Amino acid sequence: MPARESAAADDSVRAVRQALLGRLHGRAPPPELVGLAAPLDAVFAVLRQTVANAEGNSALLVGPRGSGKSALVHRALDMLSDRHGSSSGDAGAPSYHVVRLNGFVHTSDRVALRDIARQLLVTQSLDNILIGSFADAFTYILGLLRSAGDAPMPPVVFVLEEFDLLAQHPKQTLLYTLFDIAQSQQTPIAVLGVTARIDVMDLLEKRVKSRFSHRKIQIHPAPTLDAFTQIARTALCIDAVPAVPTGQFNDRVDQILAAEPVARHIEAIYDLGKDARQLLRMFVPAAAALSRDKPLLQLARVQAGIARDAASAKAQTLASVSLLELCLIVAMQSLVRAGSGKYNFEMVYNEYKTFMSRHMVAVAAGGAMKIYKKPVALKAFETLVELEIVRPILASATTEGAAGGGGTHGRNDLLAGTPAGTRVSKEYRMVQLMLEPGQVTDLLAERVDVPVVIRRWAQ
Repeated sequence: MPARESAAADDSVRAVRQALLGRLHGRAPPPELVGLAAPLDAVFAVLRQTVANAEGNSALLVGPRGSGKSALVHRALDMLSDRHGSSSGDAGAPSYHVVRLNGFVHTSDRVALRDIARQLLVTQSLDNILIGSFADAFTYILGLLRSAGDAPMPPVVFVLEEFDLLAQHPKQTLLYTLFDIAQSQQTPIAVLGVTARIDVMDLLEKRVKSRFSHRKIQIHPAPTLDAFTQIARTALCIDAVPAVPTGQFNDRVDQILAAEPVARHIEAIYDLGKDARQLLRMFVPAAAALSRDKPLLQLARVQAGIARDAASAKAQTLASVSLLELCLIVAMQSLVRAGSGKYNFEMVYNEYKTFMSRHMVAVAAGGAMKIYKKPVALKAFETLVELEIVRPILASATTEGAAGGGGTHGRNDLLAGTPAGTRVSKEYRMVQLMLEPGQVTDLLAERVDVPVVIRRWAQ
């Protein structure tokens, strides 16, 4: 192959690889959003009214994690750019601005305000402005944007990812200010909150609710297994690309999706939670391995992705627990089967001790087990909490105070010490096992050091 054709083939395969990885990692939406046509139209209508008609709008996009909320917002912004010119992130004079905030990143109003100014290309120093109230500083930033030229102020679209975390800011000043400006119609802004919490409206203060439009756009997961599989198909199939056999590529995608181990894993993901992110993640190794010599997806690479997905961090953590810790896990599972949704260490230890005493002969015959004393079992129990295999149910605001003065070095303070303001000792604080019954069964199946009597107990 001539050097020029070889370089062109490399470029084509590289473009396909980058496009697929962008879709699989959520950096770019797929060509089609399966089952999301109606909510996409609703979101686009909200944004278009602000950009085209200079109307203030606000809405909430609510749906489970992995249902396609971020991809839908990405597609709506692309449609907005196609219809109404460039945004603040594109070259040339923007016809509107897009500001993206995330509750995980913007943990305070001050951090959010600085990033708003950065995304709106405000270059003036804000040190003196930040001394005043948030509303005054935000109004000042919009004033700078309004006076930047002779033309009217361009509309601003605010996308608030993890909206529920932003609602936990003190006094909810950020949300109140944005909703108030959108409602007053003085400045054309659209506020689109994105969240996975269906009860997010209950988090809002009364004054914030009074400024919100109460427009909620709901997203639901794929209704059928075929629709769920179609999400993967649309993310993996490609259009005509030079030097890449497009027909063969898409046929290979269908063959891989129909393969028995892949179809079985897709069905397991669908039954577990319908998380599209987990579905797409299994194809990342196959997409990353595309090359000029192998321009088609390989089933072996997809199976490697399935194996990597199965070997989760929690599974790797469980593989290292001691036999005593494993017995405490089985004891908690036994309490759950008996109808106890929550329990404490005393209940778990009594379950463990009762079972071991009843089967002492069988255990002794194996020569590998004994009944550990309560202080030793408590240390093992605290280790499970530290590994986040067991989670305390009582969420106390005094945890931070205990962490600040107790020096627990990352251990969960609800069990590592006695927080101020509570008289309940750690042995009696209610907890919950963060494992499904199937995960416990798989763990026991993988461990060769587990006596038969413990395996029967888990069943």
